[in-house]
Formats: sequence, C-alpha cells, structure tokens
Amino acid sequence: MSQAKETRRRKSVEAQTAPNRATATIEAIIEAAERLWGAHGIEGASLREISIAAGSANKSSIGYHFGDKQGLIRAIFEARIPALEDRRRPLLAAAEAEGKLDDPITLLRIAFLPVFEEVDRHGRHSFAAFLRAINRFAQWDGRTGIQQLAPLASAAFNILRQKVSHMPQDLVEARLRLANEICYGAITDQDDNPPATGPDPVLATKMFEDALAASAHLMLLG
Repeated sequence: MSQAKETRRRKSVEAQTAPNRATATIEAIIEAAERLWGAHGIEGASLREISIAAGSANKSSIGYHFGDKQGLIRAIFEARIPALEDRRRPLLAAAEAEGKLDDPITLLRIAFLPVFEEVDRHGRHSFAAFLRAINRFAQWDGRTGIQQLAPLASAAFNILRQKVSHMPQDLVEARLRLANEICYGAITDQDDNPPATGPDPVLATKMFEDALAASAHLMLLG
C-alpha cells in the first residue's frame, strides 16, 4: 500500500472513531459528576476533580463539551430524565384509570418511584444523591427547564399543589423541598452499607414507602 493510501486510510479510521471517543468522554464526565456531586454536594467537587475522576487527560474537556458547571448539571438531567419519564407514563395512566390522582401518596410515587428504581452500574442511587444535592444548591438556575424536560413529574407535583392551594404558596414550596429531601434521603439510605452486606432491598423498599407516607402527611398538615 502506498504512503498516500495509508495516510488516507488512517485519517478515515480516525474520523470514524473520534465521535465514539467524544461520546465516551461525555458519558464518563456525566457519571463522574453525578457521583461526586451526589457524594459531596455541588460545591464539594470542582470541575477539575470531576475531569480527573472521569479519566480525562484534557483539563478543558468539561468546558469544551458542557460550557460550565450549569451546563454540566443540565447535561446530567438530560441524560437521566427521559428514561424516568418513560417509567412515569404507565404510573400516571394507572393512577388516572383507578381514580387515584387525588391521592398524595400516589402522586408522590409517580414522581419518586422511577428515581428509586434508577441505579448506577455499581447498584447505587447516584442520581437520587445528585438530586438531593441539587435540592440544596440555591445557585442552580435551570429548574424551569428541568420541569419542561420532566412534564409527567411536574404534572404530579402540580396536582399535589392544587390539593393544598388554600395554603400559602411559600409554605407549599418549602414543604415540597422538604418532601424531596425526605424521599431522596430514603432512596439513598442503603447505599452506604458495607460492601460485605450490601443494600437490604426489603428495608430499602420499606424506607421508601415510609418516606412517601411521611411526605404526603407533611403536605396535608394544616
């Protein structure tokens, strides 16, 4: 094979593999950010630390692919939410068919059960931990966009808001934030068990159901 042909062949192979490398880098950064921010809070892990954890030799890779911290946060939501919404669709349809859309626990289950079922490749609820961190991160400016990305979860919460519309709005929103904290805390409760024992699925499910009941009671308090 001539040198010119070999050069063309090599460039063709590089052109075909470059998108795959970029996709792998993006996925690795998203996974690392979700894990580190979930464990340490949004302010507890820098973009540089995330880049290192993702195995990226290029320190500017996050800026190149996501722009900034807010862009990376949005990318995590965009990567995870569609699958959660797919799981919420039959839950919402079943609740409507059974006439349970006025039941606070049912509405909260529609919102949180898919998050409870979502685990990473290590069997941990890293996305729930990330959501808990976001719930505490006042500087996050993309909440409206996320509501648009997750219309079914938003619908469940809006129905719940309507049930308590007689209460002051700031009280309702404060209780919803606390309900998020309770449910995400319950979802991640078993993740820190020693590796030898691992999560107890029976206890994890009981904790989750208790969190739904406690949150529903909280929302309906006078």
